[in-house]
Amino acid sequence: MTVLNLPVVDFGPYLDPNSTAEQRQAVDQAIDKACRHLGIFILKNHGVPDELCNRMLDCIRRFIQLPDEEKRKYDVASKVRGYVQSNQSLVEGLELHYENVGFYPPVNCLSNGLSPTIDPASPNARLPTSPDALGMPDAWPSDEFRAQTDEYLEHILQLKNRVHASIATSLGLGASSRKRFDDTIFALAFNGYQGLTESEVSNGGTNLPEHEDPGSDSDSTSLQVQDRDGKWYDVQPIPGAFVVNVGIILNRWTAGQYHATLHRVVHRSKKPRISAAVFVDPSFETSVAPLPELTPAGKSPAGQKEETFAEFFLDWIGETSESKY
Repeated sequence: MTVLNLPVVDFGPYLDPNSTAEQRQAVDQAIDKACRHLGIFILKNHGVPDELCNRMLDCIRRFIQLPDEEKRKYDVASKVRGYVQSNQSLVEGLELHYENVGFYPPVNCLSNGLSPTIDPASPNARLPTSPDALGMPDAWPSDEFRAQTDEYLEHILQLKNRVHASIATSLGLGASSRKRFDDTIFALAFNGYQGLTESEVSNGGTNLPEHEDPGSDSDSTSLQVQDRDGKWYDVQPIPGAFVVNVGIILNRWTAGQYHATLHRVVHRSKKPRISAAVFVDPSFETSVAPLPELTPAGKSPAGQKEETFAEFFLDWIGETSESKY
């Protein structure tokens, strides 16, 4: 398959206190252009230490290499949390060569995040250890795993804030709209992909089927993307860089100006592959309607359906049979 040379954005000026306004503006323009075209780009010099990224991947690798019986202990009743194996197909009728452990913060602290099976008046209804609208809580394999993930996310948070500031500047957003970018959470999918033979690929085999991500943006490695003409391309990762793609919500917030990338994973190799995907999702109570500054002429924000992210996301995960992101 043809390799697609994605735009490579050097994020260094956002980390360099001596960078000029013109240098940062060039970064803003590059990200904005990539988001409007295919909705995907490679981000280098992002500020997350390589050593930390490697430790995170090693932690995931050790979990994926555990015996199946041990990994199944972390399969919880949730479509976004816990462990899922490839024999639990995400798409009916497809044999997938994939496994994943997912994590999502509690949402029962919000009015629309309570579990439908718990009395809202119960003193346990809002505890982080109780079920919520997304099912059972996270199942962490170990304290070490959680501590490593927390350290990784501390750096990803700084990067997320800087990338969102760049996007907000390009879009000319005011303080109210920028708050939507601030009021976000991280959802995680730590993935293991089994290698596919050429025969399996020829017969339609895939690791992770084609999909759009629900949130605003994410980063991962080893994937194929579809261009606007419907043709699939391989993405060649750059060591130490992140692949960042626009999700459905950022596409909605920008009234379609930013393109939500259709992508999938097809891993041709005799060796398995590990990846860490970080999804930036809005708060459950946040509107997914277009931002006021970007609402098409003649269509006021008041005329848009005031759907919250909770409504959108619960419908989205309900459309897949066993999806854990």
